[in-house]
Amino acid sequence: MLWDQLSKMEYEWKPDEQGLQQILQLLKESQSPDTTTQRAVQQKLEQLNQYPDFNNYLIFVLTKLKSEDEPTRSLSGLILKNNVKAHFHNFPNGVTDFIKSECLNNIGDSSPLIRATVGPMLLRVSISLSSAELKLLCCT
Repeated sequence: MLWDQLSKMEYEWKPDEQGLQQILQLLKESQSPDTTTQRAVQQKLEQLNQYPDFNNYLIFVLTKLKSEDEPTRSLSGLILKNNVKAHFHNFPNGVTDFIKSECLNNIGDSSPLIRATVGPMLLRVSISLSSAELKLLCCT
């Protein structure tokens, strides 16, 4: 079944450590109660959406950085879910494949908060697929 094949695929994307630290810092700052800080973070996140790898960083934080606190990991997933909703068909294939694979591999995460983030992400990705892609994914 194609779902099984996708869940076993490994993608070789690795984050740049400096870029990863910058994104983690933004995610932590976005949790600030200060509205000025939140607005500044929102502007930076919108700028980062111009970079194709940004969504790889978000799925990486959500699914691979198990040592990171759960609210930060979950926030990364929520931002990614919104990006998928708005820009999925503009994502390069490698980004799309990495997101699909990581969602499938982490649907059973030990954290209820992360599972509650990955599940809707997988639904959003499925909604964003064309009918032909969805048939291929579900019916092979």
